[in-house]
Amino acid sequence: MTTQNFRFDLDADGVALITWDMPGRSMNVLTPEAIEELNGLVDKVAASAAIKGAVVTSGKATFSGGADLTMLQGMAHEYARVAKAQGEEAAMRVFFDRSRQLSLIYRKLESCGKPFAAAINGVCMGGAFELALACHYRIVADSDKARVGLPEIKIGLFPGAGGTQRVARLMPTPDALQMLFRGDHLKPAAAKKMGLVNDVAALDEIVARAKEWVKANPDAKAPWDDPKFKPPSGKVFSPAGMMIWPPANAILRRETYDNYPPPRRSWRACSKACNCRSTSRWRSRAATSPRSCARRKRRR
Repeated sequence: MTTQNFRFDLDADGVALITWDMPGRSMNVLTPEAIEELNGLVDKVAASAAIKGAVVTSGKATFSGGADLTMLQGMAHEYARVAKAQGEEAAMRVFFDRSRQLSLIYRKLESCGKPFAAAINGVCMGGAFELALACHYRIVADSDKARVGLPEIKIGLFPGAGGTQRVARLMPTPDALQMLFRGDHLKPAAAKKMGLVNDVAALDEIVARAKEWVKANPDAKAPWDDPKFKPPSGKVFSPAGMMIWPPANAILRRETYDNYPPPRRSWRACSKACNCRSTSRWRSRAATSPRSCARRKRRR
């Protein structure tokens, strides 16, 4: 397949290197074209017996800033057009299908049966970090400029490509909720300590080490795909859960008065944490709420 936004190279060991390098841009962003190409590359890795696994990295000084906000604006315009022509229910159905597209691609990557590793060379935010979280191994450059995080809440959204589900399964619940509610930008060492990345190494070593990991772990799978997996803080409806979720709900109401949808949707998505698709319905509602739209306009 021909791609404009990614380079695909296969080494002698059968490990593919997928390099995200969008032409004419100083930073990689998720656009409809990039998403379509990424979907095709995941299918290519999964389908070929000659490909043992893949490493995803960036050809730019940073990894990616996440989604292109003009893409979200386009989705909002499409929602308005369909709502006017066919009604609110039809518009929400279209918005729902579009908003969960990336989540489905990441889940396909995560469950395709081949190991994927992310070699993060710089800033990696939002939907790009959700891509890294969907990979089975994450290594970040030991650099003062490298940061990872899910800052969507700051623009009236919340992570809608499986981020809430994976973070809630990788970290203790209080830490996961705090990170999502604040939209923190984490340094490499902090991200490793929190369990969001697996390793930190020199910039010129991360791709090689990611490839070595792929070769050494041909049967890699996400921890939560193991039937014996247990969330770090236990289930919601458990003695441990009752020490976390009711106080978290009280703090959320105290801080927002339930007047700001994204934190509430994040709270609900984390509490479910059952599958990647579960975030899409709440993300759609949060993204189309008047308060969230107003917040994004103020930031432009």
